[in-house]
Amino acid sequence: MKNKNLFLQRYSLFCAAATLFTICGICGWIYETAVTSYLWGHFADRGYLHIPVLPIYGVFSFIMIPVFKKHNGFLTVFFGGMAITTILEFISSYIIEWIIGKSLWSYKSWDFNYDGRISLYSSLAFGAMSVILIKLAYPMVKKFYKNAPLWLVCLCGTVCFLAIITDLIFNSFFQ
Repeated sequence: MKNKNLFLQRYSLFCAAATLFTICGICGWIYETAVTSYLWGHFADRGYLHIPVLPIYGVFSFIMIPVFKKHNGFLTVFFGGMAITTILEFISSYIIEWIIGKSLWSYKSWDFNYDGRISLYSSLAFGAMSVILIKLAYPMVKKFYKNAPLWLVCLCGTVCFLAIITDLIFNSFFQ
């Protein structure tokens, strides 16, 4: 019985993380789709997956949360988040391009860009999103994890995880 409870506690923590990952990925998709649609003058579905989730935003959130766990003042999170995500975006652009053989974004038409891979405007947006993550999204998921029934946390996280993994496998092998 003790091992079962320990497993459920650990699995529910994984599920809370999967839920946060998905929420951040959805917010990233909304941001990029809105900006790109506005700039292009028509709806522009962003992302590599079929579902409205950009996994890179989930990955970045898992980096940002521990960094700003203790030092989470507004300006620290904004400017620190801006710097960290800009560096990560620059590095990620090369890694993604190497793995899948194509570039998933370009800021070449934007002012204040470097090699089309990063841009001052996107960096400012990432700073704002870092504040939203640290001050709003993460505390909300943490509260959900602590207050919701275990079965609900596990259900949400399992659905989020399976949806992303299924779409990623489908995109990677069947396209």
